[in-house]
Amino acid sequence: MRRVVLLLMLALAGCAVPASPVTRIVTVTPQLPSSLLSCAAAPDVPEATSQAVVAEYIVALWQAGQDCRAHVSAIKAALKP
Repeated sequence: MRRVVLLLMLALAGCAVPASPVTRIVTVTPQLPSSLLSCAAAPDVPEATSQAVVAEYIVALWQAGQDCRAHVSAIKAALKP
């Protein structure tokens, strides 16, 4: 008897009304500002005349990298669903 009831339940499940069909698909293209699509240029390598010159170069190089990382982070946030 249980088998018959189970078979009837399975047969009736196939007759269920499907969820409403998708009638319209909308695609959205995010608009990214052009400022996010480029990074600050890496500084030119200076002639290492002192440790201060090298330190200033390293700081400028880090700042250029940080600018690029910030842009990539903003683009990721804009494109997240």
